[in-house]
Formats: sequence, C-alpha cells, structure tokens
Amino acid sequence: MFIQPSVMKHTWLPLVLLVLSSFLMSSCDDLFGSKQDAITDEIFEDGRQDPNLIVEDVGYVALLPFWDFFNEPSDVFVGYDELVYITDRDGLHVLDRAGRRYITISDASDFTNNAGVGVNLRNAVSVTQDRLLNVYVAARYDTVIAAVDPNITWSLPAVYKIENANGAGDLRLKQVMVHPFMDASRATTSSQRARLNRDLADNDELVEITGLSTLANNELYVARRGPRNRTGEAVAQDNTVLIMSPVAGSDGQMRNTSQIRTLNPNTPSLISGIDITDIATFATPPQRDNVTSDRSFLITQGNAERDIAFRVLWVNAVNTPDGLEYRSNPALLAQDTTRADSFLYAQNKFKKPTGIAFSGDERAHIFVVDAVTDSLYLFQSNGIEGVNPPAGSSASKAINVSFGGTGSGPREFRDPSGVAYFRRIVYVADTGNNRISRYRLNTDFE
Repeated sequence: MFIQPSVMKHTWLPLVLLVLSSFLMSSCDDLFGSKQDAITDEIFEDGRQDPNLIVEDVGYVALLPFWDFFNEPSDVFVGYDELVYITDRDGLHVLDRAGRRYITISDASDFTNNAGVGVNLRNAVSVTQDRLLNVYVAARYDTVIAAVDPNITWSLPAVYKIENANGAGDLRLKQVMVHPFMDASRATTSSQRARLNRDLADNDELVEITGLSTLANNELYVARRGPRNRTGEAVAQDNTVLIMSPVAGSDGQMRNTSQIRTLNPNTPSLISGIDITDIATFATPPQRDNVTSDRSFLITQGNAERDIAFRVLWVNAVNTPDGLEYRSNPALLAQDTTRADSFLYAQNKFKKPTGIAFSGDERAHIFVVDAVTDSLYLFQSNGIEGVNPPAGSSASKAINVSFGGTGSGPREFRDPSGVAYFRRIVYVADTGNNRISRYRLNTDFE
C-alpha cells in the first residue's frame, strides 16, 4: 500500500512565526498579488492547457500534464468526495484532483480488518462510489471451494465494497460479492456449483463483471457478461445487469434483489444487453440535495465481432401499475438534421464502446470512449452529438467536439476503456498509453 506522507499530514508552525509570516505575506500580496487566488488554484488542480492545442473553433483542449504513472488503467471515476479513483493492473489508486496519489490498494494486506486471503484488486476493471462514500471495485476473487474440488483455486468475478478509501478512517473491506454466489437467481447450492467445472465451455470463470454504477438511494447496478445466455429459465443469463440493494441493519451489506432480464442477451435491439462493457446512471457527483431518483441507465455493448447497430443504449426505468419496468428509449431515433449532423443513435456509430459517463450538471452530457476508433465522443441528453454554439457564433447547428485517433498525442488514444466527468473536466483512462488524459472545453476557459 502506497501512502504519500506529504499529502496525508500537515506541519504546523509556532504561533509567533505564523503571525510574522502572515504579516509579510499580506504585505507582499498587496504589492504582487496572492499565489492563493482562484485562477492559480484552478491551474494547480486542473492542469495547464496545452498552448499548442488551442483550437480556433469550439473543442476540447488537453490539460497538462497527463497522469502517466499507471499500469494499463481500466477505469476512472471522480467521487462524491471529489477524489479521483482509478483502477489498473496494480489495483485501485486514490488521488486528489491535482493528481497527487493518496493510496494504492492491491490485496488483503492493505486493509485493517481481516479481509481474507482471496482478496485481489489487481487487474481491477471498474470503480464507482455511492453517496455514503463507499467505494465499489470490480475485480477477481481467488477461492477454494472444497465441496467442488479442494485442489482448485477458482478466480471468480467479484465486487469489493470498501470503506474509508478516502482516508476518513481505517481502511476496511466491508463486503466481497462473488459471482455466482451473489446472484439471487442462483440461490441453491446445486445451481451455484453447476458451472464450477473447467471442462464446461460456459464455466463461471469465464464470466466478467464489467461495469458499476450507483443510484441516489445507494443501490448498485452491476453489469455482467459471460457465455451462458439462455432466456426463460429461473437462472438469469450472464449478459445482464444485477441490482444490489443495502440490507437494513446489516452495516452496509448488499444483496441481489433482482436481475434486469428485459435486456435481450442474444439479439441486438434498442433493449439488448450483449457483452455489456460499461454502465452509467444519471445520479452522479458532486454531492447535492437534488440528485435524481431516476433509475434509468446507459449501457455500452462492446463485442466488435457482432453486428450491433446501436451499441450505446439508453434504458428507461418506468413505473407502471404492475411495477417497475425497463424499456427502450426510441425517442432518440428521431434525429433532427437541422440541429445537428450526427447523433447517439446513428446506426453503426460505434465499433467497440468500452466506457460511458453522464455529467450530472446542467449540461447533461453523455461521454463515450471507443477502443476501436480510439476516440472520445460527446452527446447531449437528446442524442445530438456536440455542444450548442456559444453566444455570438455563426454556427446554426450543434458543434461536434468529439475527437481521437490512434496514437500517443495529446488528443489521441490507444484502447481507451474508461471515462469520467467532474466540474467541466473530462477524464479518460487511456489504457494503451498508460495514462489518465484530461480535457476541458475551450469555451470554459473564458
């Protein structure tokens, strides 16, 4: 576990020196201006814009330096506590928004409580946080199931629920939710053991948890994919989304309350869930009183070998007399070409979308990264690609600010796999370049 003492501790000066230095600093401030002004703080926290990338038209500008001390980063999320959470092959990293690293969490030895020998956050693939500041990480869990075979150590997909990853107290592992035992549709012992057989083409080690996102009430959506996708059975298909809910009076323990079986696991449509690579809800940081209670979500379908016309889907949660239903959002098919030239629901828009995020501010933007086109896309909540023209612009349509291309330049990517947004900054987990790239719309600098 890596801890940076200079970040975690403060040094206090004697009172006399403090008063004297305050007097001198105030005098200097009168002459030269304070180094603690808002502009300086913003540059330190967000980064300097690349002077070589100030595009004349509206577009995203790189904030330098990029953070490049990662080992194939797979996801990035800026939490309700305003810290940055990043997963990579080494585990979970926690940083402040200036890029200073607080802690790296890799295995059981990093926790203060008895976390268990199977804990392994290395090769983690997804991270999110709820409004109680619990952090959830999708990774693997190594375990021996003696009743199946005492000589085999299984590597199973799991979700780790972590308390105090932000340093608010002792780092604790609150729960490990392991597939298939976390799935309420496989509650019996026989159903849990049925696919723990490496001779089977659909054995449970081939299942992956690929995306995590929380709701305003601290429930958790878990995106899952795998080889077994039979429908009409008591056991849920692998390609689905699990809903994990807090158990009352259990110190934050979670249980699977349902599986979203409306998502067709085999046939592409506006309500399918084929090889889901990520999921995002509309309840996002920063922490505020009016976080939406909408249970709708966005998913990405990343299987590049399948013919999938609509790879990014908006799934609506609708309250009906018969209960909550999950439905497609065909309204996004209506594409007004007088307002824009490209749209979220343009057929074959994406090749392999791997990450998705929603901006919880008044802009309500949707961000998508694609690992085949090596690009970052921006859409409005009505499906239009791009941003509205700024005041005084001669443009009559939305301005397309999506960008990318294969490479290591400031506006290029190699196999990006995660994206996040917080306070006008877009963060991209640029896996192949081993970095977190950051961007800001150039009109936001004005």
